Amino acid sequence: MIINGSAIPEVNLRKGYEIRDAQDRIDHFAERITTPANPFEPEKHGEQRFWYILEGEATVTIDGHCSTVGPTDLILLAPWTNHSLRADKWVRWICFG
Repeated sequence: MIINGSAIPEVNLRKGYEIRDAQDRIDHFAERITTPANPFEPEKHGEQRFWYILEGEATVTIDGHCSTVGPTDLILLAPWTNHSLRADKWVRWICFG
């Protein structure tokens, strides 16, 4: 699932991403940069992950479905879904879960 950050209204300089029903606890947090020379290759694992796009644009593929993502988008990755991220230029993002 992808939550389009540009569609979330800002209230009092805040954006609320509703993930309450999609997570139990967070035990992983990493900031990453993906480039054409350094793609995030397809993988799957038993833990749920969230990707938050900070800067740039990329193509995220989740179980064979491709979507373009950009700043303020939040990607929710269910356990055991095949996922990858590629960028034509570069994208800076956070992975947590």
